[in-house]
Amino acid sequence: MSHVYISHSSQDLDALLEIHEALRMAAIPDWYAPNDTEDRPKADQAIDDAFAMIVLVSASAVRSKSVRQDVERAKARNLRLIPFQIDKARLNGFFKHEVLPHLKLSSTSTDATGQLVDEVQKAYKRKCPVLAVMNLKGGVGKTTVTSQVFGAWQGALGGRVLLVDLDPQYNLTQTFFDMEHADASAAADRSVISLFERSRLHSRDVVSPGESWLTLSTEPFAAVPRTDLMHDLMGTGSPGGRLDLVSGQFEISKYAFANDSGALQKIKSQFLRMVDHYRSEYDLIVFDTNPNATFLTRCVLEAADRVVAPMHADVYSLRGVRLLNQVIAEQVEAGKRPALSVLFNAVGRSEQSTFEADARNGQYDSKAGFALSKALLKSALPRSGHLMVKAPKDSEPPWRQLVIHSGRGGGLKSIRESLKTVAMELQTLLDG
Repeated sequence: MSHVYISHSSQDLDALLEIHEALRMAAIPDWYAPNDTEDRPKADQAIDDAFAMIVLVSASAVRSKSVRQDVERAKARNLRLIPFQIDKARLNGFFKHEVLPHLKLSSTSTDATGQLVDEVQKAYKRKCPVLAVMNLKGGVGKTTVTSQVFGAWQGALGGRVLLVDLDPQYNLTQTFFDMEHADASAAADRSVISLFERSRLHSRDVVSPGESWLTLSTEPFAAVPRTDLMHDLMGTGSPGGRLDLVSGQFEISKYAFANDSGALQKIKSQFLRMVDHYRSEYDLIVFDTNPNATFLTRCVLEAADRVVAPMHADVYSLRGVRLLNQVIAEQVEAGKRPALSVLFNAVGRSEQSTFEADARNGQYDSKAGFALSKALLKSALPRSGHLMVKAPKDSEPPWRQLVIHSGRGGGLKSIRESLKTVAMELQTLLDG
């Protein structure tokens, strides 16, 4: 499970241990460096893995280089700060700017430690949003949006982001890894099928659910540790942070051919339970999906808080959005339906003045069957060779596939700004 990081100076050990014990009694995992000389890369990784940071605000902390580094890292990762003042420290410029705006708790308050634990519990129990990238027409850039927009989200806005490849063609996985790596992951069940059925990740003596399309396992299973299932896309030499992937595989196509509705219902329930479990490990979960209305579609729509439908500026993409809206309205019960947003993708200059403008003015609302003009994101992605899905190069790390980290020149600056603008608009919608 994820933890809360406690940033402190070496002179604040008494307060640190008191808070550690209070968190332990509340069953909230925490992490802190034993002293100011703790290995910096280890501390940075612990911050990247945290769901929040407690900052012990004291006279010694204000002077501490390590505390300042902690706060700077947390800010870069968009990590929630929970400052706790333990003495009458006078805050300097950095602390005034970065910590003071979040400072609400003080050790002089009645039941101060209890209030701190309550704030941490709220952060710990907060469910991260789940977003699905979906359109019932192929070729509109779902995998591009999933990888590049949310790679830019993690790179520019921070946080812990999980990408889940739920398309049986598993193009998202092959964006970051070669086919041999993807197939080896599927063969070991270190893949998306382990979110649906009990697999060899859960028990060595289990037959892989990918080996038989004729049987469905409804036996309950517990979630495995994040590192056993997810692939780390931000490895050695990366800018840091957490961007993980649950790799895809063709064998999840089996659910489209199964006719045991009772077993499928149990498998869907297991999938939703796994998604709910891993929400505590991330700040955002994103599904890349196939362009068909199948069992997988229903699972995603019931798990998602919002659907983003990429579309090109043409009537064929519009039909896919129309069908998607119908599926949401007819197949997901009221009260559980995810909100629908539509993103223009690969828009050329001439199209910006015709189809896109007409759509934003409401001229296609009737053809869409809903208020498309109100569902459209204000930002759009341009047509660019930089955003085409490409196979990874030999020996190149996965994070290099992301435009946000892929180098300089060739118009990359404007493309990156477009990706970040879309990410920021989606973040605002999800926060709202």
